[in-house]
Amino acid sequence: MTTTAASPATLGRGLNRSIAIATMAGMVIFAVIVTLVIYVAELGEECAPGVFVDDPPWVIIKECAVALAFAAPVGLGLSFLLGKKLTHTTTDRLDDVIASAARMTGEHLHERLPVSRTSDALDRLSTALNDLLERIERGVAAQRQFAADASHELRTPLTVISTKFEVARRKTRDVAHWEHVADDALAQARHMQLLIDKLLELSRAGAAGLRHERHDLRALAAEVVERIDPLAQSRGVKVELVRGTSLHADVDAEAVAIVLDNLLRNAIDHSPPDEVVSVRLDREQGARLIVEDRGPGVPVGMRAQIFQPFARGVHQQADRAVGSGIGLGLAICKRIIDGHHGTIAVEDRPGGGARFVVTLPA
Repeated sequence: MTTTAASPATLGRGLNRSIAIATMAGMVIFAVIVTLVIYVAELGEECAPGVFVDDPPWVIIKECAVALAFAAPVGLGLSFLLGKKLTHTTTDRLDDVIASAARMTGEHLHERLPVSRTSDALDRLSTALNDLLERIERGVAAQRQFAADASHELRTPLTVISTKFEVARRKTRDVAHWEHVADDALAQARHMQLLIDKLLELSRAGAAGLRHERHDLRALAAEVVERIDPLAQSRGVKVELVRGTSLHADVDAEAVAIVLDNLLRNAIDHSPPDEVVSVRLDREQGARLIVEDRGPGVPVGMRAQIFQPFARGVHQQADRAVGSGIGLGLAICKRIIDGHHGTIAVEDRPGGGARFVVTLPA
């Protein structure tokens, strides 16, 4: 950390020093070459018969050395001043960029690289890096919130299990009571298993794991409706697929089936008995899948929140977020649809209820 902190103060001086050293090296090399040429020429003339030489070669070398001794400080000074004048603006800005980068840590991701008004290459680089840092900061914040929510959700069933066993051990219990405690513990363990499965499903729902192929969305929706119909019948709810023509799109069929399954389960959970949950497809603004129910609907203030992991919010008539799930189904839907570069939203259904609209690129 000490070396990193010291580097901004030495960047400009280091660049000027490099220019001065390069200038000095060039002058020395030039002087040596000139001296050698003069020496060889004078030596040849001195050895030639009948030629009179005023200055022997060693005198020439001495004069060149004296000239270099006087010229070197002047040349170095001029090169240093000229280099500083030409580079100080860039080096000062680089110093600021390095200083800002040095202040960034895992706990202070709000720091950004400075951007001037010149809009040059350095500004464009800083802007691109700032955009990257902003995305990283949002991702880290979401990850921390997700970890906190997941810990909370796992802690609840563990607390229930521990409490029941602690209470049961205080007194002698009969076999029936222990069977009841075991059943409750098993139910909580299954709830935790469901939560873990949903967390894994959510982690795999991004674009990296999707395989895009041409599929008939209507045939896909018909399979999901048929598969979920027994659940709907057990709740006294009817699920119907509105008639229409085929609708094709490049999608991951298994992932889109997960989206429809989650949306239908959500709609069934919040539909009164003897009501209908409908699935409709159309080509408006792309390929759209629409799931409608006749439940209490989703309040306007919750419509963005319910797509976040472990979202909770209570409607006046029913708890839309809780239902029989754990608050991850709609988050998984959004992650999958985002991976398809589509959108998912919820709105009011005319006549009451909720309408979930999934739009995919046609």
